[in-house]
Amino acid sequence: MRFFRPSHRVVPAHPAEAAAIARLYERSWEDAGATLNPAALREVVPSREEVVAWFGGGFEIYRTEQDSTLVGAVRLSFPAGSCHLDQLVVIPPFRRRGHGRSLVEHALGRARRAGATRVWAQVSPRLHPGQAFFASMGFQVSSPNPVVLAGEPVLPLELAV
Repeated sequence: MRFFRPSHRVVPAHPAEAAAIARLYERSWEDAGATLNPAALREVVPSREEVVAWFGGGFEIYRTEQDSTLVGAVRLSFPAGSCHLDQLVVIPPFRRRGHGRSLVEHALGRARRAGATRVWAQVSPRLHPGQAFFASMGFQVSSPNPVVLAGEPVLPLELAV
């Protein structure tokens, strides 16, 4: 019988890790080619240079590891009293082990400390596990009409914090 779920350490990522983080995104999305269109995949898989730009562009990037292996990351920004959570990934062999939940819980805590009243995210309606994950974290669809990004419909999600 398990009484406690494992907690995964979430730490800030550093610019020196940009290449490893870019590889993490490649690995995380390599199995989505049959689900998302190629333009959308290009949008969610950043290059090393793009990850470097995130660090200089006002984003906060957090990561988690298991046994010294980088397994997940999330990107946050804080526009106008809210928090935008995006680029949440966990590589396939480590999914459904609490890494994504730890990253989002960390993001929610960071949003509260920043004084944000809402956290925004988005998910493709075709990514059913992603929808179920965000729903389990308390996010709700903020508009029934998907927004189109890179030719892919995405559902806007929100959570009051």
